[in-house]
Amino acid sequence: MNKLFGVVSLAILSFVFLGNALKSVVTSTVFVSEGEFASFLNISVDKTQILVELLIGSSVMALAVAPFLLTRQRAHKIASISALVAAGCYAALGLTMTVGPALFVRELMVIITFALGGFFISFFAPIAQLAINDVENERERVFLTTVWTSAQPVAFLITPQLVKYVALDIGTGNYFLIFAIFPLFYLFLTRTVLKTPSAPSTGGETLSSEKIDWQTIGFIIITIAAFEAWTLSNSLSGVISATSLSFMGAFFVIALIAGFYLKKKRQEEILKNGNIETVKKGLPPTATFLLIGLFILEVPSTGFFDGAYLIRHLCAPSLIEDRASLGAASQIAAVALGGALFVRWPRLMPLLLLSGILLLLIGSLGFIRYPDLPVDASFFYTSKMVAQAGMGLVTTVIVGVVMAECRGNPVMALLPALVIMFGTEFGLEILEIVYQGAKLYGLQEVEAYRVIFYAQIIAILIALIPCIEGLYLKHKQVRRAAHEQN
Repeated sequence: MNKLFGVVSLAILSFVFLGNALKSVVTSTVFVSEGEFASFLNISVDKTQILVELLIGSSVMALAVAPFLLTRQRAHKIASISALVAAGCYAALGLTMTVGPALFVRELMVIITFALGGFFISFFAPIAQLAINDVENERERVFLTTVWTSAQPVAFLITPQLVKYVALDIGTGNYFLIFAIFPLFYLFLTRTVLKTPSAPSTGGETLSSEKIDWQTIGFIIITIAAFEAWTLSNSLSGVISATSLSFMGAFFVIALIAGFYLKKKRQEEILKNGNIETVKKGLPPTATFLLIGLFILEVPSTGFFDGAYLIRHLCAPSLIEDRASLGAASQIAAVALGGALFVRWPRLMPLLLLSGILLLLIGSLGFIRYPDLPVDASFFYTSKMVAQAGMGLVTTVIVGVVMAECRGNPVMALLPALVIMFGTEFGLEILEIVYQGAKLYGLQEVEAYRVIFYAQIIAILIALIPCIEGLYLKHKQVRRAAHEQN
C-alpha cells in the first residue's frame, strides 16, 4: 500500500466507502427524522417503519438482480444509470419537501423516490466490490474490504449528527438536495477507479455472461415484490389478518414456482456446459456455509427491537441516541481491528470469527435482562457495544473470506451485500412475527419483548452450525493445499 495516500488510492478508498455508505445514510436519516416524515405525510410515527421497509425492500431487489445483471463490461453503464436516477430521485424528494405540495402529491413522490432511489443507489455497493476484486495486492484488497464493511456503521454513526446539526438548520428538503450531489460524485469516481475491460472476456467471464437473463431477473423481482407486499401488510394490518395471510400464501406460491424454475434452469446449464464448468461458476462450499451463518446472524443484530423496548421503557431520547452512537462506534472499532489482524495474520480467521460470535452472544444475553432492570444507562450502553463489536468482527471476517474465495468469479463475490441487506429485512420481519405471536398468546408487552430477546439468542446458536462447518471446510482446504505443496 505504498500509494495509500496517493490520488488513485484515495479515489479507490472514497469509491469503496461511498459505495456501501450512501444507502445507509438515507435509511439512517429516516430513522432519525421519523417525526418530521410523520408530520410531512400526516401519519403516525410508528408507521414511518413502512418507509424503512420500502428502502430496504428496494435495496434487496437491486442486490438480488445484481449478480445476474452486473459484469465488468456493463459496470460503467449501470453505474451511470444508477447515479443519474438516484441523484434525480433525491433531488425530487428534496424539492417536494421544500415546496410542500398537496398531501397526495407528497405521498406519491415519497413512495416513488424512496423506491427508485433505494433501488438504484444500492447498485453502488456491488460495483464497489468489483473495484475491490480488481486490486491485485491481497493485503490492500483485505484493507479495502474492511473499509467497505465499516462504511455502513460509520454512516449510522455520522448521519444522526448531520440531521441534528445540518438538516435541522437548513431543512430536510435542502438536506436531500445536497445529498443528491453525492451520487454524481460517485459517478465521477467510477470513471477514475473502475477498470475498462479491453476484451469481451475478463477474469473468467465468458461471452455468454453478456446476455442478460431477463426471465430469471423477472422471477426474482416478482418473488421479492410478493415478500415485500406480505411484510408491508403485516405492518399495516397485523400478522393474522386476512390480507396478510393472503399475501403470505401468494408469496410462498410464487417462491415455489421461482424455485422450480431456477432448479430446472440449473439442470439445463449442467447438461449444456458440463459439471466442471458449473462447479467453477458456483459458490465455493466454504463461502456458502459462512454466508448462511452471516444471514442467520443478521436476524438478531438488527438493533431495532432492543431500541424499541427502551423507547417503550420511557428512556430518555438522549440515552437512546447515545446508545446507538456508542454501538456504531464499537462496531467501527471492531471492523478496523478485525481487518488489521486479518491482514497481518490470516491464520487468525477462525479465532476472530468465533470471538465475534461470542461477543454478539454475550451482548445479546444482556438484552434479556432489560425487562428486569430500572433505567441502567451503563448496562444498556455496554450490552449494545459488546453486541455491535461482535457483529462487526463477524461481518469483516466473513466478507473478507467470501470475497477471497470468489475472486475468480466476481459475480459470486457480489453476494455478501445481498446477504447482509436481506438478512436484516428477514430478521425484522421474523422478529415482528415473534412479537405479535407472543402478544396473541396472551403475554404482556414486556414479556413479549423478552421472547424476542430469547429468539435472538436462539438464532445466534443456530448460526454457529454453518459457521463451524465453514471453518472446518476452510481448514481442510488449507491442509490440502499444504499437502500438495509438499
